[in-house]
Amino acid sequence: MERLTLSDGAVFELEHCNKCGFCLPACPTYQETGSEVASPRGRLSLVEAAWRGEIEAGQGLADALSLCLGCRACETACPSGVRYGRVLEEARAALWHRRPAYTVRHESVPMLLRLVTRRATFRRLIRLGRWGRALPLPRRYKAAAALLPEPRPTLAAKPTPPPPEPAQRIWFFTTCVMDTAYREANDAAVALLRAAGAEVTVEPEQGCCGALHAHSGQEEEARALARANLARWQNLPDDTWIVLHAGGCGAMLAEYDYLLRDDPEWGPVARRWAGRVKDFATALLALPRRPVFAGKGQRVGLQNSCHLVNGLRQGSAPVEILRKIPGDTFVELPGQDRCCGSAGVYNLNEPLMARRLLDRHVDEVRDGAVDVWIVNNPGCGLQCEVGVREAKLPTQVRHLAEYLYDRWTGEVAPPS
Repeated sequence: MERLTLSDGAVFELEHCNKCGFCLPACPTYQETGSEVASPRGRLSLVEAAWRGEIEAGQGLADALSLCLGCRACETACPSGVRYGRVLEEARAALWHRRPAYTVRHESVPMLLRLVTRRATFRRLIRLGRWGRALPLPRRYKAAAALLPEPRPTLAAKPTPPPPEPAQRIWFFTTCVMDTAYREANDAAVALLRAAGAEVTVEPEQGCCGALHAHSGQEEEARALARANLARWQNLPDDTWIVLHAGGCGAMLAEYDYLLRDDPEWGPVARRWAGRVKDFATALLALPRRPVFAGKGQRVGLQNSCHLVNGLRQGSAPVEILRKIPGDTFVELPGQDRCCGSAGVYNLNEPLMARRLLDRHVDEVRDGAVDVWIVNNPGCGLQCEVGVREAKLPTQVRHLAEYLYDRWTGEVAPPS
C-alpha cells in the first residue's frame, strides 16, 4: 500500500496533536454532523494513518478532507498550537497528484482556477453571468452563476485630505475576486486609507495570491503565483505594509514563508514580508488619523472572514471599528466568526454542507433584524448575497470598506 507523502513540517504537526478534542466544538462540520470523521481530530487521524500506510490514501480520505472547510477554527481552539491547515493542504496536494477529482469536485472549479489569473476575462464573464442567471443553463453551471454578485452602487466622490508627513507607505493588494466583482469596495478601502494618513500605491496589473490553488491541492501553481507577487514587492521600501480587503488572501500572503520554505531564492524574500501583511481594518486602526463616521440608524451585523480570524489573527479590528460607528447599532451575531460555507470553492465542491452552514447564519441575521450584513472577504460576500437573496430578506450585504465609506463624512481627526 502506497503511503501518503507529507513534508517533515506536516508530520511535525500530526505528531503534536494529542487528540484532546478541544477542536470539536470549534469545527462547523463536526457540529453539523456529530461525526468524528468530520472533525479535525478525526481527519488528522486519517491523514496520519494514510501517511503510515495503515489505510489507503484514496476516496475515503478524499471525502473526509473535501468536507473540511479549511476555516482553521480548530487552530484557534487548539491548546497545543497544531497548525492543522498545513496538514490539510499538504494532504490535499498529495491526493490531487494521485487524482485531481479527489480535490476538484465541481465542473466549474478548474475554469475558476484559470480565470482568477486572467482578470480581464474574469471581469467580462461576471458581467455576462449576472444576466445569464435567468437563462436555462446546464445544471452544473447554475450553482456557479447563482454566486455572482449584483452590480455595486457607484461611490460618491469625497475629498481626500493630504496625508501628514511622514505618511505610512502601503502597497494595496487588490486580489482577484475583489478586483473583478467588488472593485468599488477596493476603491473605498484605498480612499479611506489615504484619508487616514497613508501613501497608497495600487498597481493596475496584479497577480493572484494562489489561495484557491493551494486549497485545491495545486501547490506548485500556488508557489508560482507567490513568487510572482514577491517579485513585485522585493524592491519596496522596508517600512511598506502590504494591505488588502480580503481575509482569505491575507492569510495566504502572510504564509508565503511556509509555502516557499524550501526555496533558497524566494524563501528569504517571503520571510521578509510575512509580518507586514495587514487587513484593511487593522491598517485603518493603526494609521495616524481617523475618518469621521456617522451612522444612519441601522442595525449592522458582521460575517468575519475565517482566515482573517484564524489565519491572519486580525479579526478583532473590524469588530472594534463597527462598535464605534455613532448612529448605527452593532449587533454581535452568535456566529459572526464561524464559517459561512463559502471557504474558497467549498460551496461548489460541497454545496449541501455549504448551504446548511449558510442557513444558520441567515437565521441569525433574520433573528437579529440586521439591516446591513458586513463582510470582509469576497467569497463571504458572494455566499451571503445568495443567502439573503434566496431568503428574501431586506438585508444589504456590504463589504466593510463600502459601508465605512458610505458612513464617512469626509472629515478626519487625529486618533483619540
